[in-house]
Amino acid sequence: MVEFLGNFNEEIKANLVRVYNEVSRVLSLPKSVIVNLNLVNEKQIKQLNKTTRNIDKVTDVLTYPYVNLKVGQKLKLKDYAFELDPANKMLTIGDIYICNERAIAQAKEYNHTVNREFCFLFLHGLLHICGYDHLNDADAKLMEAMQNKILNALNITRNSYKCGFVTIVGDTNAGKSTLINQLVGEHVAIVSPKSQTTRENIKGIYNDSTTQIVFVDTPGYHKRKTLVDEQMDKQIEEATADTEIVLMLIDANKPLVDSYLKLDKKISTNAKKILLINKIDEASYQKLYPQLAELSKIAKTDEILPISALKGKNCDVLIDMIKKYLPTYDYEMRYYPIDEYTDKNLRQMVAEIVREKALLCLDDEIPHGVQVVVTDYKENSTPIEIYADLYCEKESHKAIILGKAGEMIKKISTLSRISIEKLVQNKVNLQLYVKVKPNWRNDIKAIENFGLKVSE
Repeated sequence: MVEFLGNFNEEIKANLVRVYNEVSRVLSLPKSVIVNLNLVNEKQIKQLNKTTRNIDKVTDVLTYPYVNLKVGQKLKLKDYAFELDPANKMLTIGDIYICNERAIAQAKEYNHTVNREFCFLFLHGLLHICGYDHLNDADAKLMEAMQNKILNALNITRNSYKCGFVTIVGDTNAGKSTLINQLVGEHVAIVSPKSQTTRENIKGIYNDSTTQIVFVDTPGYHKRKTLVDEQMDKQIEEATADTEIVLMLIDANKPLVDSYLKLDKKISTNAKKILLINKIDEASYQKLYPQLAELSKIAKTDEILPISALKGKNCDVLIDMIKKYLPTYDYEMRYYPIDEYTDKNLRQMVAEIVREKALLCLDDEIPHGVQVVVTDYKENSTPIEIYADLYCEKESHKAIILGKAGEMIKKISTLSRISIEKLVQNKVNLQLYVKVKPNWRNDIKAIENFGLKVSE
C-alpha cells in the first residue's frame, strides 16, 4: 500500500494508487508492504540530497530502499521478519520523495499533465526500490522498458492526449458539411448546393495517435418555417452549449463583417471561438485583404483563419489550432473507438446518401420535403439488399420524383447505389419506394417516426 505524506491532489493520489497496484501485480509484491510517498519542495529535496548523497542540487525524485532486491527477484517477507511492524505485520520497503516544483516544471517541459509526471516519478522510485537502476546503458534500457510496460498498461504515456468536441456553425451553404468531410477524411455529412441540407447534428470523428476531435456538423441558420426547422434550431443551441470549441464559418464571397456580426448574434457560448472564412479559392486576395483587416479589429474570437474546405487549404493549420485549445489528458482519452469516423450507423448513412442524391437531382421546391427511411438492410446476402422509402409531402412531388417512365427515381437509385457500394465495400441491390406523407415537417409524430431528433 501507499502511505501518502504530503498534500497530494485527490485525482493524482488515485492515479498513484493505480501505478502502485500495477507494479505490485507485475513484480508480485506481497500485500503486506508499505511505501512511504513524500511530497516536498525544492529546498527540502535539495537538503536531502546534500545530507544523504553529498550532492548540492535539486532533483525531481529521491528513493531510499529498505530492502535489498535485484531485478527479477521476488520480495519474500520471511527474509525481513525482523523488519516487520509488530503491530500490523506490515513491511515498509522504502521512502520516495517527489519534488512538487520539479514535477510541475517537467510536466510543462514534456508537454503533458502534472498528473502524468507524478505517476512517472513515483513509478521510477518504485522500480528503484525493486532493484531497477540506470547506472549503465544496459540497466537503463531494462528500467525504461519496465517503466513503459507499466505506464502503457495504465494508458499513462509520455505523449499527452487531446480530446474534445468542436461544433461547426454557419449559415446554410457556408460549407460546413464539406469542411467536416475534409477534416475527417471520410464522407460523413451529405453535401448539396441546395439549402437546408443538414437536418441533424452529425458527428465526424478525427483521430490520430494523440488526438480525437469530435466534430459536430449543425444545420445551417436560415429562416425557420416548419416544426422541423424549429428542432434544427434547438440542435444548434444544444451543440454550441456543450462543446470545447465553436468553428464559426462564413462565406468569403459575402461581406465578411456583416456575415460575422449576424452569426455572432446567434451564438451564445463560453467555448473558444475560431472564425473561419471559407471558400477563399473563389475570392480574390485583393478583395479579401481589406475585409480581413477590418474583421480582425472587431471579431471577438480567439482565432481567425481563411480556409478552403473544398480544396483543403489551411485545414492542417486548423487541426493544429484546434489541438491548442482542446483539454489535455495523461491517458488515451477517446469518446469513440479509434477506427470510427462517425456516430451514424450504416442504415442512417445509407438513408443520408439517398437523400443527398435526391437533393442533387430534384428541383429546388421539392428537396426540403424529402426524407428517407431504410426499412430493411440484409447485410448477409450477396449482393447486400437494401430497401428504403423516400417520402415527400405532395402527390405532385411524387410524380416528379418518379419521373417519366421512372427515369428520375432510377437516376437517384443508381447514384445512391454507387456511393453506398463505396461505403460498404460490397455490391448492393438498392430498392427505393416513393411515398407521400402530407405536411410531415409539421407533424411531431412523423418527425419522430422518421428518426429525426426531437429536442425537449
